[in-house]
Amino acid sequence: MKELPIDFRITGLLTALYIMLMIIGSSLKGVSIPTSYIFTLDKLLHLIEYFIFGTLLFFVFYSSSKTPDVICLILGIFYSLIDELYQSTVIGRDASALDVLADIIGLILSILFIKLFLNSFVHDR
Repeated sequence: MKELPIDFRITGLLTALYIMLMIIGSSLKGVSIPTSYIFTLDKLLHLIEYFIFGTLLFFVFYSSSKTPDVICLILGIFYSLIDELYQSTVIGRDASALDVLADIIGLILSILFIKLFLNSFVHDR
């Protein structure tokens, strides 16, 4: 079996920088996207944003935990909820349960993608 060459310091730093970018993005004033549409460009952006975030979180906890996927999912959902609450305080933005749902889907997809990748990488297929 192969081991992944993952440096905790680098993944931790990248994750911290990404969280700062997410906070900056959430702080920007904007016009809220109409809530009458279930799937919009906004939801796709949330999905991609949290796919990347989930991937970073997973690898932060990969070498130090037996269940990095569970930790990644719990922390990602918690951050998503906090982020939506914060956005409700920004002028021109509002909180949306559909945004949280898109975030959760992005997190789950990142975990599934990583599991598939690790399965093929570690087992030398």
